[in-house]
Amino acid sequence: MAKKNFREHLRGEEVRYKKYLYVLRPLLAARWIRDGRGVPPMRFAALAEATLDDRALLDEINRLLDVKMRAGEAATSPRWNGIHEFIERELEVAATQVLLDSSQPDATMLDAFLKETVLKSEAEQDERA
Repeated sequence: MAKKNFREHLRGEEVRYKKYLYVLRPLLAARWIRDGRGVPPMRFAALAEATLDDRALLDEINRLLDVKMRAGEAATSPRWNGIHEFIERELEVAATQVLLDSSQPDATMLDAFLKETVLKSEAEQDERA
């Protein structure tokens, strides 16, 4: 998703603010997951703060967020060089990652939770009857 959005929307000298976010979010989420942290946070700012240690990049992203919040949906600006360079580096990292076969995930814990929930619900219904 990030690669496609980057290729289609961020190659020119003039870019839409929101397209940067469409590329940054999946890249930061992938980094979060690669670091073994589980499910990434929904809030973009929290995700960026927790996954990036480059203060200059974080400042640039925060400026982008601030400008994006005040601008219209279709607002554009010249390329944000620091963010753009980060995206290119992260896309290279992502391209080198080996995808694990997730066609048969371990559902043992989910099965146990479902069973427990169903049994609890049935017991509660029996008590009410």
